[in-house]
Amino acid sequence: MRTAIENQDIICLSTVDWDPIWTRKQQIISRLPLSNRILYVEPPISLLSPFKNKACWKKWPLWWKGLRQWRENIYLYSPPVIAPFGNIYRQVNRLNQAWLAPFIRRAARRLNFREPLLWTYLPNSADIVGRLGEKLVIYDCVDEHSAYSGFRPETVWDMEKSLLEKADIVFTTAEGLYEKRKPFCREIHLIPNAADVDHFQKSVLETTPLAPELKGLPHPVIGFVGVIQDWIDLDLIADLAAARPGWSFVLVGPAGPGVDLKRLHSLPNVHLLGRRNKEVLPSYFKGFDICLNAFRLNRLTATVSPLKFYEYLASGKPVVSVPLPAVEPFADVVEIARTPAEFLKKIEQALTLETPERRKLRLKRAQENSWEQRVAEIMEKIAPKL
Repeated sequence: MRTAIENQDIICLSTVDWDPIWTRKQQIISRLPLSNRILYVEPPISLLSPFKNKACWKKWPLWWKGLRQWRENIYLYSPPVIAPFGNIYRQVNRLNQAWLAPFIRRAARRLNFREPLLWTYLPNSADIVGRLGEKLVIYDCVDEHSAYSGFRPETVWDMEKSLLEKADIVFTTAEGLYEKRKPFCREIHLIPNAADVDHFQKSVLETTPLAPELKGLPHPVIGFVGVIQDWIDLDLIADLAAARPGWSFVLVGPAGPGVDLKRLHSLPNVHLLGRRNKEVLPSYFKGFDICLNAFRLNRLTATVSPLKFYEYLASGKPVVSVPLPAVEPFADVVEIARTPAEFLKKIEQALTLETPERRKLRLKRAQENSWEQRVAEIMEKIAPKL
């Protein structure tokens, strides 16, 4: 029986641009066999997006550039702008998807695509299914999209249910996502997130240099790596930093639009370094004593499979995390805390109890959760349908 995806044309509708921040989408797509040809469609911006986030202005003219080749078999495409409020009013989304479809078809025709696989991460793509000449629809559900701020939950869930019913196969990253969507699917599988293990394990190598910004910082160094979005518990981090002024708190990653960093900026032992290329991240992990997995506990994070958690494991560093359902199965290798007082206690405990054996155990668990393993599992489920 076929267990790999070979010689296929694939249209991937993603929720994130290809660069600069890599997520599950890029990790999976980039690991598919080279015999496949992939059109990676970046998310369109709305007419209002640049007024909410100035960084979106640079995306405004991108669609005029057409296809951009990233690798011999992967092409990137940024579609034209769309009308706002598509995640609030279903009819607006229908118009948006009808508008986008011919542009995406044209890009696929330029690559001579024939009967592509439609691999989507967007609930609103329910209204583009059937318009791209696809022979198979794959939906990879990575978040509770209806819980996003600024979206109308009823509209987003209505679109997602429609997509679930149309999809030939569905994947989810967390148990909560799986259970909610299972009644609406023909076939569904739970495939959690993972890490680029080989890359992040470089942090344990003697040949990996220490990031220059970390040299001379007082220890312990408590580190966070990732995009700082509104679901990251910045109050928790600020409380910890205020309670332990002799510790260094280092946050590596860009802040999302609207995220308030004023309190963190006011604390002298908090170091906000901004975005760093993924290639150099092991140099930052190398200087951490503890990795902090600090999410707000809400409806969105209850169903999240945090990428950064798996990357923390792969770095070999001790991890202290909030009690996310996706993290609790790793309680044998990480510390779990709920309140600032518990976090302080668990951090001190992790520092005191750290041994080479505990690090080896974390690295072993990370190896069991690599992207190579996840992609093999996903292909094994899809291949028999081709």
